[in-house]
Amino acid sequence: MTNLEKLNTVICDTLGIKKVENIKDEMGPDEIEDWDSLAHVELVNGLEEKFKISLDVVDISRMYTIGDIKKILKKYGVEI
Repeated sequence: MTNLEKLNTVICDTLGIKKVENIKDEMGPDEIEDWDSLAHVELVNGLEEKFKISLDVVDISRMYTIGDIKKILKKYGVEI
Protein backbone atom coordinates (compact mmCIF):
# COMPACT_ATOMS: atom_id res chain seq x y z
CA MET A 1 0.00 0.00 0.00
CA THR A 2 1.43 3.39 -0.99
CA ASN A 3 1.50 6.37 1.35
CA LEU A 4 -1.20 8.05 -0.75
CA GLU A 5 -3.42 4.98 -0.38
CA LYS A 6 -2.79 4.99 3.38
CA LEU A 7 -3.67 8.69 3.58
CA ASN A 8 -6.82 8.22 1.52
CA THR A 9 -7.88 5.32 3.75
CA VAL A 10 -7.51 7.44 6.89
CA ILE A 11 -9.39 10.35 5.27
CA CYS A 12 -12.22 8.17 3.96
CA ASP A 13 -12.62 6.25 7.22
CA THR A 14 -12.47 9.33 9.44
CA LEU A 15 -14.38 11.87 7.36
CA GLY A 16 -17.03 9.61 5.86
CA ILE A 17 -15.98 10.02 2.25
CA LYS A 18 -17.37 7.14 0.20
CA LYS A 19 -15.23 7.37 -2.94
CA VAL A 20 -11.48 8.06 -3.02
CA GLU A 21 -11.99 9.89 -6.32
CA ASN A 22 -13.95 12.56 -4.42
CA ILE A 23 -10.90 13.60 -2.36
CA LYS A 24 -9.39 16.90 -3.56
CA ASP A 25 -6.43 18.78 -2.07
CA GLU A 26 -8.43 22.01 -1.67
CA MET A 27 -11.12 20.32 0.44
CA GLY A 28 -11.40 21.25 4.11
CA PRO A 29 -14.04 21.40 6.84
CA ASP A 30 -16.17 23.77 4.74
CA GLU A 31 -16.43 21.18 1.95
CA ILE A 32 -16.47 18.01 4.06
CA GLU A 33 -19.56 17.93 6.25
CA ASP A 34 -18.20 15.35 8.70
CA TRP A 35 -14.94 17.27 9.32
CA ASP A 36 -15.67 18.78 12.72
CA SER A 37 -13.44 19.16 15.78
CA LEU A 38 -13.92 15.56 16.91
CA ALA A 39 -13.24 14.23 13.42
CA HIS A 40 -10.08 16.39 13.32
CA VAL A 41 -8.80 14.69 16.49
CA GLU A 42 -9.65 11.27 15.03
CA LEU A 43 -7.95 12.24 11.77
CA VAL A 44 -4.76 13.23 13.59
CA ASN A 45 -4.84 10.00 15.60
CA GLY A 46 -5.33 7.97 12.42
CA LEU A 47 -2.44 9.72 10.67
CA GLU A 48 -0.12 9.22 13.64
CA GLU A 49 -0.97 5.51 13.85
CA LYS A 50 -0.85 4.82 10.11
CA PHE A 51 2.45 6.63 9.50
CA LYS A 52 4.09 5.96 12.91
CA ILE A 53 4.68 9.66 13.58
CA SER A 54 3.89 12.13 16.35
CA LEU A 55 2.47 15.39 15.03
CA ASP A 56 3.31 18.71 16.67
CA VAL A 57 0.40 20.75 18.07
CA VAL A 58 1.21 23.63 15.72
CA ASP A 59 1.06 21.31 12.70
CA ILE A 60 -2.21 19.82 13.90
CA SER A 61 -3.74 23.29 14.14
CA ARG A 62 -2.59 24.11 10.58
CA MET A 63 -4.42 21.23 8.91
CA TYR A 64 -6.99 23.35 7.06
CA THR A 65 -7.21 21.25 3.88
CA ILE A 66 -6.24 17.86 2.50
CA GLY A 67 -3.36 19.60 0.71
CA ASP A 68 -2.14 21.01 4.03
CA ILE A 69 -2.14 17.51 5.50
CA LYS A 70 0.04 16.27 2.63
CA LYS A 71 2.51 19.13 3.15
CA ILE A 72 2.67 18.49 6.89
CA LEU A 73 3.21 14.75 6.37
CA LYS A 74 6.07 15.55 3.99
CA LYS A 75 7.66 17.58 6.79
CA TYR A 76 7.71 14.36 8.84
CA GLY A 77 9.38 12.41 6.04
CA VAL A 78 6.20 10.88 4.59
CA GLU A 79 6.30 11.23 0.81
CA ILE A 80 2.86 11.32 -0.76
